[in-house]
Amino acid sequence: MFRNDSVADSKRSTDSKPSRYRIGVLLYFRDDTGRVLLIRRSKKPNLGLWCAIGGKLEMPLGESPYECAIREAKEEVDLDLVETDLALRSILSEENYEGTGHWLMFIFEIQRRFVALPHPIDEGVFKFFSHEELEDLAMPPLDKRILIDRLLNNSAASLHVLHAARGVEKEPGLLIEEELIG
Repeated sequence: MFRNDSVADSKRSTDSKPSRYRIGVLLYFRDDTGRVLLIRRSKKPNLGLWCAIGGKLEMPLGESPYECAIREAKEEVDLDLVETDLALRSILSEENYEGTGHWLMFIFEIQRRFVALPHPIDEGVFKFFSHEELEDLAMPPLDKRILIDRLLNNSAASLHVLHAARGVEKEPGLLIEEELIG
């Protein structure tokens, strides 16, 4: 009897809360005119949507968010960065994004500017977008709000610590700003 209850409790906990915890980075690049570089994803998550370049930390290797950002820039857009090219603009805690688990995302604005569009990769194709084009662009709603409201506005030099409760990916108004630094 005790064993069955434990199994049932274990099943309930995995149904209601994800057991996966992930850390990742998002990288926002611009060109010389200030347009933002995005990738149209050909894979999940965010299949078919325009997104920031990014990826998951190699946690077993002890990779830091800065090391991950540098690696992802090289892998995805063939750009060699150093830590001083990275400006940390947001830290986002996100609950169970698209059922993939809890995420802690480090969102960087890249100081080095692009001069040419990167070549397509297996994860998607790249395009530059002006600020005016972003509002109507097919992007994950939360990513769009963070990009427009927190990276491209007057407080872009600040660091935003954000909490995205369950459901915020469909309703960005649920985003909570825990802290604004700078």
